Amino acid sequence: MVTKKSEAWLATITTSSPHHAALAASLACEEVQYDLGKSNSIQVVIHGGSASDLRAKFNSTMRSLRAASEALSSIQ
Repeated sequence: MVTKKSEAWLATITTSSPHHAALAASLACEEVQYDLGKSNSIQVVIHGGSASDLRAKFNSTMRSLRAASEALSSIQ
């Protein structure tokens, strides 16, 4: 099946961290869904109306997660 650029897109990010709840909190302003799983994991689901929409949301989400991770690393 070939997906066109203008069709809906979906991306899932799964990561593990002892601070998974804090990472989830960093996503408060993002248009994503997330689930805190077992073993300190977080699964983030991003929906985009098009490939470029998904890319923009993915980049924003990753910036939020990275900033939170770096902040948490600096206060440990």
